[in-house]
Amino acid sequence: MKHPKMPFCLDDEGKIKFVYKYSDNDFFSNTLKLRFVDCRFTASDKLNVIGVAPTVFSKFHFQKMLLINFDTGKYLNVSIEPYENISYTEFVATSFLKDFLALEDSENVFLCEYKTVVFDQIYPQKIDHIRESDLVISEVDYNNLYFDIQRSPCKFFEIYNTFSHDSIIIEKTHIFVDKSLAPGTIRLSRKQRICLGLEIPQYLSNEQWEMLEEKLDHSSEDYQIIRELYNSSDHILDKSATYHKKVRAKKTISQYCLGVISIIPVPESVYAKRKKLLRLLCDFYVGKSTISLVCRRPYDIDEGLDIVRMTKSNMNLLGIDEMDKVILQYKNKKLSCRVLELEDHEAFSETNLPISHDIVVGVPAHIRKKLHVMDLSSSIKIDRDTTFIFRKSINEQIVPILLTLFSTNLFTDISIILAALLSIIAIPIVLYLNLSSKRNMRT
Repeated sequence: MKHPKMPFCLDDEGKIKFVYKYSDNDFFSNTLKLRFVDCRFTASDKLNVIGVAPTVFSKFHFQKMLLINFDTGKYLNVSIEPYENISYTEFVATSFLKDFLALEDSENVFLCEYKTVVFDQIYPQKIDHIRESDLVISEVDYNNLYFDIQRSPCKFFEIYNTFSHDSIIIEKTHIFVDKSLAPGTIRLSRKQRICLGLEIPQYLSNEQWEMLEEKLDHSSEDYQIIRELYNSSDHILDKSATYHKKVRAKKTISQYCLGVISIIPVPESVYAKRKKLLRLLCDFYVGKSTISLVCRRPYDIDEGLDIVRMTKSNMNLLGIDEMDKVILQYKNKKLSCRVLELEDHEAFSETNLPISHDIVVGVPAHIRKKLHVMDLSSSIKIDRDTTFIFRKSINEQIVPILLTLFSTNLFTDISIILAALLSIIAIPIVLYLNLSSKRNMRT
């Protein structure tokens, strides 16, 4: 059975297989058929959470899972939590998942564990790959990563921290091989490491704090530095801490509770849509500019509005002004909305856990829901909306276009057809030259 909008099928034994363009290959290391139990279930501030029997949770809880409803052809990545009083083959879900996956009376639901490669050695990126936000892995891991990563129909892959569940999305063309690396080793840029929760944390979760309390010798210098840098009540990093103490603390935290990296495909990207001609032309004339930022809540007053918040420096990197539009992209979902400056750091901190404001974008809940960003630990891609900028500046182009059309009429000895042909050639050139200021605004 294969749904026309789902890149999966069931083999003769009922095992889920991923559909390649030319052959079928096993895509998951484990699958479990489940029956939906309709009861009230809520979970923290995540929308994509299901409750499973404790025995199932103990088996899978460090993995990012995929929940597939073969009756409707819908699927979504989920995280799992233990839930009492249900059997091994039952699960409960949030109201969002119930509606999104159409789980009512569904018997043909599968919880799937991806095949993956785990990286427990994280190295800084070499300078050759920093500019393009590439990541580099060993040849062994590259060859083991879903058979052949470059032949995979998935355009995107998700890199995530198995402990904190922080994640970034990266195109497969940005995954490279370094034959000198040992298996289990990955090179990441500093920004990638920050987004994945691999640098010195701005705060420690209760789980991290308990792990450090349990594993560290309370008389050791490492333990004393942790206690000094992180308040014992809220576990927030002391901003006045010295660089050397932060380095020492990061080494200690990395050893016990910072997490490892795993890579999984993004099934939704199998059906990635091609850009429309108008947007391709606007990208050419205006100039495309892209950054990736961690998705967080905006100010309280922004909820319900179609705007996002980012710092002035990030707006400058994109080459946009306030109230310009940007295109937010997460996996295969895109949405255009206006931008306001994130300048009130106190108001932003009231709605979010501590994080560097230079790497975040404040996104209202209803926009996160439309993008299917189900948690506050995912990074999203942001492009400036070149179509909006082109339309916004069209009034500046009317005079040059009229002058171009008028100038072709000065040639009295040429035919109307030739004059029209000259106009068709000249107008795109004039537009391109006049929009050079917009292209130069971007990085």
